[in-house]
Parts: sequence; C-alpha cells; structure tokens
Amino acid sequence: MSYEQILFETDDDGIATITLNRPERLNAYTAQMLEELFDALEEVEKNDDLRVTVLTGAGRGFCAGADLGGGGDTFDTNDRVKAKAEGNQRKREPLAFYFSLTKPVIVAVNGPAVGIGVTMILPFDIRIASESAKMGLVFNRRGILPELASPWLLPKIIGLSKALDLMYTGKILTANEALDYGLVSRVYPDDQLLDEAHKMAKEIAVNCAPVSIALTKSMTYRFLQENDLEKIARINEEYFEWLGQQPDPKEGVMSFIEKRSPEWKMKSPRDLPNDFPFQ
Repeated sequence: MSYEQILFETDDDGIATITLNRPERLNAYTAQMLEELFDALEEVEKNDDLRVTVLTGAGRGFCAGADLGGGGDTFDTNDRVKAKAEGNQRKREPLAFYFSLTKPVIVAVNGPAVGIGVTMILPFDIRIASESAKMGLVFNRRGILPELASPWLLPKIIGLSKALDLMYTGKILTANEALDYGLVSRVYPDDQLLDEAHKMAKEIAVNCAPVSIALTKSMTYRFLQENDLEKIARINEEYFEWLGQQPDPKEGVMSFIEKRSPEWKMKSPRDLPNDFPFQ
C-alpha cells in the first residue's frame, strides 16, 4: 500500500517509525489516515525482523483531532450507519485491532493532541510527550461524546475520577499535567523526544525476547476484558509453562551468567504457539 497521510520507516534495530503526515493541518485525523495506520501496523506484525513501533506526528503537532473541514457535518455519521446496515462497512474495529497487536507501540506526542488525537493512542502501550505537548478530550465542548471506547478504557488507565474530570470538562493539559494524570509516562525536551522514543524502543528490541514480549502484551490487554480470575491464572500459567520449554529462557539465563548480550532464537509472529492465543 502506498501512503499519502503517514510515513513508514524501518531501521536495522528492528524498529518501525510511523509518522502522521498532514503537518499543514496539524495532522488532523481522517478515515484515510486510519486505514493507512492500520496497514502499517499490520506490516510490522507480519515482519519477523521488526520488534517495536514508534508513532509520532510530523511538524509541530501530533494530531489536532478530527479534521473539521466538513464544518457542522463533521460528526454526521449517517453515511456510516447506512453502510453498516447494508453490510458495506469494514468489519475491523480499531480497539479490537489495536488489542490484537503482539508488538509494542510507543507513542511520542510531539505537540498538540486533542480529541481523537488522544483517544486513538489510549490502546497503545507507552505514551511519552515533549514539553510543548498539550492533550485534551474536547468532545463535549464540540457537542459530541468521546469515541473509540475511551469511556471504558480511560478510567482503566488513569482512574475513574480523573477520567471523568477530563471528559466532562474537555480541559487541555500541559505535558506535565498529562504526566500527573497518568496519560503519559515520561516528558522530554522537544528536541530530545524522538531520540528518547527510539532509545526506549531499542532497549526493548535488543534486551527483551520478542516472543515473551508478545505473550506479555497479549495477556495484558486480554485480561483487561476478563473477570474470571481462575481463567486468568490458568492462561498465565500455561503461557509460562510453554515458554519455559523454549530456547529463549535458556538464552536469557546464560547471557546473564556469561555477562553478554542475549541472542534471541525465537521471533514473533513466526514462533508464537500454534494455538495462540490460549483459550
């Protein structure tokens, strides 16, 4: 697929970088951008040599939210409702798709991120921000409600009271306020953000085993939706027992004892269990 609204790059460390690329519109979100993002993330998933994705924005902002070029009809979903009724809508839902990914995604918020510019990154693994970043869920200020299942996911990330505070008021947070709320985990000077994101990605790609990362990620997001504690414990134990019989745990122990960098034998998705995900 050729991309018009994102950039897609890879390097020799197994890191993919996806850049939202509509800088003249502060990377305002469109349906085409979503499809291109889906496609690029699928490319990462299929490639055994890619380990981690960094997602950022081109220019002076991450994503200014939905493109408001449609004026008052911006949020009119009549066409989408009709397409769904006629069976012509894509079956894939963003949240389910993001939760199905087995490789970590680090989001580097490099400026304003509002509306869907925030909700689209909540399902990703790690969010960091530049000092100039600003973040806000401004939906109710536009007469529309938060989407992408964020009323379910946001309270799980930052807690119920803080989530309702942000959704009800639509307030815009500075980077340090977003850190205090738990929306991001680290804040860096603007000119260091992308380097720090890639440094974090490389730390994961080089030091951590790809299959154990994939299983950890899969369990984490699956267990968000699971209330059966016995099932959670059983699946966790089955993953642990299966992985314990594979070559990577042996390599992890021996590389530590021998004081050398690990040379992981297994790759994702090639060496995931045949019955992944365990039921």
